[in-house]
Amino acid sequence: MKTVIVYALSLLIMASAIAAPGSSLQQKFNETFPNAKNVKWSDDKDGFFVSFTQNGNFKKALYNKDGDFVCSWKYTDGNDLPVNIIIKLNKRFEGSKILGVTEYTAGENMFYNVKLSKGQKLYNLDILSDGTIARLQKFNTQIN
Repeated sequence: MKTVIVYALSLLIMASAIAAPGSSLQQKFNETFPNAKNVKWSDDKDGFFVSFTQNGNFKKALYNKDGDFVCSWKYTDGNDLPVNIIIKLNKRFEGSKILGVTEYTAGENMFYNVKLSKGQKLYNLDILSDGTIARLQKFNTQIN
């Protein structure tokens, strides 16, 4: 019986060691995202996902199995959008309210998914970092 318990514990320890990111990956993460709080790692077939908070924003990042950065997501209320995008939104969607923003970064590329409401309309926009609107979806809200 003791042998079975020792064997099961050994397998559990080995499995958790395999699922945890290596120290070099954790060092890369800490350099890229200093002051990250509530860090939670999970192993995926494509690599390692990490979720955390930084400067009051919830974020996620993906690293491949080799420990290289793949992409990240930052979820915000839109208060930290770049000025060029704020100007674009104010001009094109005057009087609208930002409901939420997801900043997506992959390599050197970045875009913002912005959700807006204006009157009875909801908007879902993908905006490139230069302010170009790459995709625009418009929805009517229903009042019951």
